[in-house]
Amino acid sequence: MKRTVLLAATALGVTALAAQPLVAVEQGAEAPLPTPSVELDATYNPTQSFAPLVQGVGKAVVAIEVEGKPAMDASAFMRRFGMPPEAMPKRSGEGSGFLISPDGLLLTNHHVVAGAEEVRVVFADGTSSEVDVLGSDRSMDIALLQLPADRDWPHLDLADSDGVQVGDWVLAMGNPLGLGMTVTAGIISGKGRVLGNDIFGNEDFLQTDAAINPGNSGGPLVDLHGRVVGMNTAIIAGANTVGFSIPTNLIQSVIEDLRTEGHIARGFLGVNSQPLTPELAEALGVDAEGGAVVAGIFPGTPAAASGLERGDVVVEVDGTPIDDQVGLVAAIGNRRPGDEIGLTILRGSKKKRLGVTLAERPGDDEAVPRSRDGATLDELGLALTPLSPPVAAQKGVGKGVLVEQVDRDGPAAGRLRPGDVILQVNRKDVASPDEVATILGRSTGTAFMVVLRGDAELFVTLPLP
Repeated sequence: MKRTVLLAATALGVTALAAQPLVAVEQGAEAPLPTPSVELDATYNPTQSFAPLVQGVGKAVVAIEVEGKPAMDASAFMRRFGMPPEAMPKRSGEGSGFLISPDGLLLTNHHVVAGAEEVRVVFADGTSSEVDVLGSDRSMDIALLQLPADRDWPHLDLADSDGVQVGDWVLAMGNPLGLGMTVTAGIISGKGRVLGNDIFGNEDFLQTDAAINPGNSGGPLVDLHGRVVGMNTAIIAGANTVGFSIPTNLIQSVIEDLRTEGHIARGFLGVNSQPLTPELAEALGVDAEGGAVVAGIFPGTPAAASGLERGDVVVEVDGTPIDDQVGLVAAIGNRRPGDEIGLTILRGSKKKRLGVTLAERPGDDEAVPRSRDGATLDELGLALTPLSPPVAAQKGVGKGVLVEQVDRDGPAAGRLRPGDVILQVNRKDVASPDEVATILGRSTGTAFMVVLRGDAELFVTLPLP
């Protein structure tokens, strides 16, 4: 399995730079000279040297140094080292970034500054400055920083990354392995690469063979005009010069949100969902091969106000087919708060269309309100117990049945787990093991349950003996 590695670094190493390329020019013809966006001497010729370009671009590229919370708590530190809490070492790391405006806006990766308490940037000439984090997004791995607006800062233009072609020359600049400002050359090796890290499906990476390494995170990938076409973000572990950059068009689409809101405002429906399996389709009585099954609805959310119900299968959002819960998350998350959308759902044998006005998706540090709804057991290999009031309060549910034990050889193995709370069986609320047993005893084929596992509600199908 390929393993993607993000490029923040704390270690020091040595890498070799690629030889400078030569560009073939037809005999008797002059090499086409680009019009750079940085100030360059009129004699700049990329067929001979990238040095003038590097000197111009390098003024707006920085090394980023971060310090965060200590790696262990104070009591553990004192037990281990016998030293006072103030002597605890802080976490530190290094990355790269680049300026995009004269008033000091600076881009880097989210993972470079995540959890940082102090962030400082160091320029190629050795000068340094503290910097504030204006906004950050984990899914897209983008962060926007602000330098003091006390001067005109050198900065780079953002190119139209859609115009980049496979085979175009590019330079990668940054602070790999803590070495300091480094530049490597290569080409665009591919476009539209997807690494599977963004739950909202916004990945559209540029692939390059310009050598990039840990610590290059957040540095620019520039064309021969000195314009930024991407931000270096990840590599494939063990591969040779296979790196990935976030294209500038994707970055530009979220800069204003990061600057004004501190995060990317995304749409929010308010459901737990899971893929529609053949077993679940049969149990729910729906005729569909794909869709997202609504397993739980958060109270006080657009989903709760829309008339959605548990067991509904979302098959379209605004006419676009939904294959599974991943597609639903992406379709909703890429809408804006306040957007009105149309959901096409299957409820048993009926197809319905619901209109929903989306709210704003809670951030990573905000709690999502959880819904409060609340064959023989031996043959299924289940041991159940009533949900005591203290456990119910701890779980945040009004009623339910606690799964105490699951026989590893029984039909429920791999489907239910000890600690699960069964809220419904075949659409009926349950509050005791006897109620679960009664409903299952009257059922044939496949039963389905609504189960609380951790903080998430989900459907579990259970074949009956």
